[in-house]
Amino acid sequence: MWHRTEHETVGEELFLAGERVRPGTYRQIGGNREILIENEDVLPASLDGRVACYMRVYTWGQLNQKQATGA
Repeated sequence: MWHRTEHETVGEELFLAGERVRPGTYRQIGGNREILIENEDVLPASLDGRVACYMRVYTWGQLNQKQATGA
């Protein structure tokens, strides 16, 4: 299985279809599809023959909390 290296986790994280993720909203890269994950679950495939990559979408409140905790 593919694992991220330290250099790949700088900045925004990318998640692949089939990867187990925490609850939140995820936007598919290269499109405008957004997926809401309410409980820990796996991200869906694109179903168009391409590998689906996602980025987590944060609200302003989540970003402020993330900066305050240093996470």
